[in-house]
Amino acid sequence: MATSTLHSDADKLRVGEVFTPRRWAEWLINRFGIFEAWVNGATICDPTAGQGSFALALFDLARSRGIDINKDLLSRLTLIEVRGEHLQAFKRQALQEFAIEFPSNQLIIRDVIIDIPDIQYDILIGNPPWANFTDLPPSYKERLKPYFVAEGLVPDRKKVLLGSSRIDIAALVLKVVLGKLLRRNGIGCFYVPLSLFSGDDAHRGFRDYVANHRRFSVEEVYEFTETKVFDGIGTSYCCVRFKMDRKQQFPVRYFRESGNDWVEHRAIPLSVPSDQWRILAEDQSDGFREAIDIPLMTEQKPRQGVNTCGANDIFIFEDKPADLPDEFVFPLATKEIWKNEDLRPRKWILLPYDKKTGRPLSWHEIEQYNTLSRYLLKAKDRLQKRKGTLIRSSIDKGVWWSVLGVGPYSFAPYKVIWEAYGKSKFHPIILRELFGQPWQANQAMQAFIPCWELGDAERICDALTHPNIQSLLQQLNGDGKCNWAQPGKIKKVLSFGKPTYAQPSLFDFMLNDIEQQHAADSTAHCR
Repeated sequence: MATSTLHSDADKLRVGEVFTPRRWAEWLINRFGIFEAWVNGATICDPTAGQGSFALALFDLARSRGIDINKDLLSRLTLIEVRGEHLQAFKRQALQEFAIEFPSNQLIIRDVIIDIPDIQYDILIGNPPWANFTDLPPSYKERLKPYFVAEGLVPDRKKVLLGSSRIDIAALVLKVVLGKLLRRNGIGCFYVPLSLFSGDDAHRGFRDYVANHRRFSVEEVYEFTETKVFDGIGTSYCCVRFKMDRKQQFPVRYFRESGNDWVEHRAIPLSVPSDQWRILAEDQSDGFREAIDIPLMTEQKPRQGVNTCGANDIFIFEDKPADLPDEFVFPLATKEIWKNEDLRPRKWILLPYDKKTGRPLSWHEIEQYNTLSRYLLKAKDRLQKRKGTLIRSSIDKGVWWSVLGVGPYSFAPYKVIWEAYGKSKFHPIILRELFGQPWQANQAMQAFIPCWELGDAERICDALTHPNIQSLLQQLNGDGKCNWAQPGKIKKVLSFGKPTYAQPSLFDFMLNDIEQQHAADSTAHCR
């Protein structure tokens, strides 16, 4: 199946279409004993079949084992795919390579989310599409919103539109097909994005382990850490076996690739069952017993850096621009700070903002600076064409020179800052103002805690060096990944506004954070 074969009714746009190599379809089939089940009478369906890699892999295995692919076997194999041309390509391949005239009534052209067939099978196999909700064509987004709500992935349509747009479409496809296409106690075996288990709140709705009012459990996970199953895919992925009509139990058997072998680990949720998973080695303790208390005020919650929404070349400079007002040009953190312990600015960022309020300057205020207004006007057309729900909101209000991730916290004189993306070591440091201008974090590459006093920054930075924090981040499966130490993860070990004499355990903090998030979700839209 293509990792993304999504379309709108009008234009049938494709979003990152990549097909499963047949040898890896065969690997999944062998790993979970699917071929033997098929030969022994099980009905098989690939609900997002693409050009039929998994069915062709079954034919390969039959031929290699001297088993005749007769009408009975074919009658127990069904392919569903939204694009009819893909199924026609499969049918031609089956005829040319195996002399099989595949039954047309076993090829179903459907969008399994919107128009799922009223049939059930013993086993589902395949590779559902991988794409964030934000990547989908606009008309298709609107059609899918009620399905996200119906499957419990988000509480309401607005949350689909906003923060939970980070939900992967694979989560929705899986909930639909597991709950509606599988018979009692059926099995589903799929390649899926690892974020379904390692992601934070965006996939909490998937981890209720309920599909169509039926329970399902994750039985086994195989995480690919070395092999590139899908060329050109930057997303981390795994292979999973699901079991319907069984309550989720922990720990889950979790295998990581190591050379030519698979090393068994165990997966448990951070605290409550819907939390992201911690991955533990067989001999590793499943708990943190030492107290970690880092009291913070609410306005000090961890933040990502400035996001220009695709306009880095307009806002970010290699050399400090001499023709723009100094008060709106800030040093930008780069990897050299951690790699070489070099605190010299390597990049600069333009932020036409009021430092006191953290709000964009009005155009009237910008016009008081001739060079600034002329520079921005040259870039106006490009800045107005930026995409994304949040930045479009500002642009539509006429504030086309704004960026994301800027507020009063951005202009705090001290930042406890760390590399948040693609790392495996947690190394917080303090950056203080340079010539009166506070350092800025760079998009998702870094995260920070704002501080207004040096002593407070030193206290927080020292507390963040607790070894349990790095250990927890590693267990949350972020090593080398984009979500290594993003703010959502770091908040799991911080308290907001707690008295300094309180010394709860790490899990008290985790539980408190979760309870606060649940309360917030019930009263406010996701931001």
